[in-house]
Amino acid sequence: MSQTAKIRVRMAPSPTGYLHIGGARTALFNYLFARHHGGTFILRIEDTDRERSKKEHEEAILKDLKWLGIDWDEGPLKDGPFGPYYQSERLDLYAKHLKTLAQKGRTYLCYCTPQELAAEREDLLKRKKTPRYLGRCRTLTDEQKRKFENEGRTSVVRFKIEETKSIVFEDLVRGKVEVDPKNVGDFVIAKNDGMPLYNFASVVDDSEMKISHVIRGEEHISNTPRQLLLLNQLGLPAPQYVHVSIILAPDRSKLSKRHGATSLGEYEKMGYLPEALFNYLALLGWSPGDDKEVMTRTEMIQSFSIDRLIKSPGIFDVQKLTWMNGLYIRSKPIEEITQLAKPFMEKAGLLLQDKEDSWLQKIIENVRGNLERLDQMGQYAEIFFDEKFQMDEESTKFLLENKESAQKVLEVLKALLSKYTAPDTIDTSGFESLQKELKTKVDAKGKTLFWTQRAALTGKLKGPEMVLVYATLPISSCQKRIEKTLSILK
Repeated sequence: MSQTAKIRVRMAPSPTGYLHIGGARTALFNYLFARHHGGTFILRIEDTDRERSKKEHEEAILKDLKWLGIDWDEGPLKDGPFGPYYQSERLDLYAKHLKTLAQKGRTYLCYCTPQELAAEREDLLKRKKTPRYLGRCRTLTDEQKRKFENEGRTSVVRFKIEETKSIVFEDLVRGKVEVDPKNVGDFVIAKNDGMPLYNFASVVDDSEMKISHVIRGEEHISNTPRQLLLLNQLGLPAPQYVHVSIILAPDRSKLSKRHGATSLGEYEKMGYLPEALFNYLALLGWSPGDDKEVMTRTEMIQSFSIDRLIKSPGIFDVQKLTWMNGLYIRSKPIEEITQLAKPFMEKAGLLLQDKEDSWLQKIIENVRGNLERLDQMGQYAEIFFDEKFQMDEESTKFLLENKESAQKVLEVLKALLSKYTAPDTIDTSGFESLQKELKTKVDAKGKTLFWTQRAALTGKLKGPEMVLVYATLPISSCQKRIEKTLSILK
């Protein structure tokens, strides 16, 4: 199938868990490929595992994809001509194709127990053979089947491999792949109640939904020969296969939670911006062809192509993601980042009920240069909220060590501030005038002069420039804080 034909790709998550980094990256590549070619992106829910599938997981997957900015053209909430888009609602279709395989003599019932299968696998490994099912149930008689059933054994449906020629397919990332069918072994395609398993349901759906390209992780390469055998026996066309690189941790070990491999919902809670995560994931296993790292969605869609997918593993470095997130926080319009920051500020215990957006924007403009995630907002912004004001140990120590000078500075400062109208703030020119007048009335050097003001007004010796503090803190707040600080020094 040429890439000039109608592009139809799919993401097919199983609602047995939440959407993690690997699944999100797969969805993103499918989305970029479809959008680049003006094709169709389908979302299909593989919910045939009745015991483990949960509605809450499905809802979370849909929510996380939307949050990341990946929208689908057909699927849940968006009916299309090839629905339904839940595998649990397509059972009649699987039954029809299962019947076709049975009529061709390519399926049989297997009654092997998990213990027997495990022993067979262990024996093959000991003999340095490829683990596979050796077909012990291929030739069971009706009497043997009844005996197993009377013992309480349940059966599964296996696909019978009779091919002798190598299974060959062209992977658009890895090139020619060749597999000896003898190393595949008869594999399970359905449970005893007819409920299909992954390989069988997937090929039926991909064919029925006219999927042109299957873009998925390289861990699925071993499934491809099985799927091609099924497609051949069912007389269905095969899509083009694209197996993208796995994602590893910075130490090249398997990605785990300690490396940041968590659900997308958790990244949202930590204050990562969807644009930053979208941008970062796109570069895990794909190169736009230059050294550019920060790209808009439009730029990524325009640049995306399969021939720029990389075979080598993508390295997920949460520190680099966090760095990129900081860039997006600093570049986003202040009005937008303020609205995004509000829930994080409230969670940190900052009272926003009576606060004007214009004042909050001042605060965020002051602190966002230090932010890498929005959940850090509280620790940087709290200095501007009276209910959070408290003197830290370092500031207290400094003030007490310079008690006499500090008292004088604060008493004069208090008097000077009384000339200003509360609750106004002090702008740049007002700040310069205030500092000039303060210097003429107190005998304090620069460090003592400024550190005393910083400690009294923010409770810390480090933070935004004092001109910004005065421009943000209402006069009334400055006066309250000076009074509180003077009480410490008495």
